[in-house]
Amino acid sequence: MNPDNQAAVATATTEAPETPAIPGAPLGPGSLTWKYAGDWRNMLFLGRTGILQNMHPAVGAALQQHSNFFDNPWDRLVRSVPQIQGMIYDADNEAQAARVRDYHKPLKGIDPQGRRYHALHPDVYWWTHATFIELNIAINDYFGTPLTDAQKDQLIAEGVTWWRMYGLSDRVLVSNYAEFQEYWKKTIDEVLERNPTTDFAMDLSRTRIPALPGVPEALWSVIWRPVMAFNLWLANGLMPEHARRTLGMRWRGADQVAFGAFCTAIRWGWPLLPERLRYMPRAYAGVARVRGA
Repeated sequence: MNPDNQAAVATATTEAPETPAIPGAPLGPGSLTWKYAGDWRNMLFLGRTGILQNMHPAVGAALQQHSNFFDNPWDRLVRSVPQIQGMIYDADNEAQAARVRDYHKPLKGIDPQGRRYHALHPDVYWWTHATFIELNIAINDYFGTPLTDAQKDQLIAEGVTWWRMYGLSDRVLVSNYAEFQEYWKKTIDEVLERNPTTDFAMDLSRTRIPALPGVPEALWSVIWRPVMAFNLWLANGLMPEHARRTLGMRWRGADQVAFGAFCTAIRWGWPLLPERLRYMPRAYAGVARVRGA
């Protein structure tokens, strides 16, 4: 490089303003993420969260090419949720974050449309992460007391800290809930698509799959059809409208009335449960550990 070019590069480097880092917020006890991420109400969103993640072309392709999703769709969801909760509630949460990230290193390839993908590409991984951030807001919208704008901004800031535990690029981050909403809508409108994994998921009330972990096979043989039909109906009710249209899901007025009654029952009944019953095991272990300390 000649001296004139070197000087130009040096000048550009020194004069270019630095992009300010997007602030995060603590994730530990007292945070909103700590309060909601281990809540059993998360499981009511199991179908909705899984389908929204699978609608991303890269996630759908990775499931088709690198997983046993079509043989046992419970495996990914039931195995992943406690692992991700460990990033919030475990004593070694930083190490747990690295383990979760590294599970995804081999997941790469070319999707059926010829597009290259890697599960750890920031645009891909941020979408799956965003579904968990948004879940903390949606739990309260549907089954609790809707959060204030300030609380939503706080959850986004906590989500930034949570994301940085993976050690991936900051370039995908948003700084507040308004920006998050823009990202959320744009991704649903322009990126997500129907694919074989979503078609399979939406047919699970007619396709027999292995029993939910902990449920005896004899009992599952009797209850699987109504259980899966209810879960698909619930996922439909919780689904963002544009995603519902993309998937070709139908939602009638009678469905909305029944769905509203279900939400009201959870909203009123949930605070009556003892705290011990409101948290999943890995989350409550973290709560108990902190209190004991």
